[in-house]
Amino acid sequence: MEDKTNKRLEQLFSAARDAAPDTSAMEAHFETRVMARIREQREKTAPWFGLVWRMIPIFAVVAAIAAICNMSFNPDHSQDMFAAITNGQEDYTGSFLTGESP
Repeated sequence: MEDKTNKRLEQLFSAARDAAPDTSAMEAHFETRVMARIREQREKTAPWFGLVWRMIPIFAVVAAIAAICNMSFNPDHSQDMFAAITNGQEDYTGSFLTGESP
């Protein structure tokens, strides 16, 4: 019984291998359809990261203007790192460093 089942199954597999599907209709103008689909997807809205890359020069200009304004309109400040301590702000600096409220 099992021999008949195996033989019948092998015949079905052989028939399936011999019957090749007709793909000529799908092959016709395949490249044209693919290129049309790619073109259609490109025409859709640009992704957000494309917009971000285009705005990098604008953000760089804004950062440069902010740095220039900070350097030019800021009152003279000491280059001393300990100026806050030596200018009479010891209490504020100490409370900031220890986490206490002033």
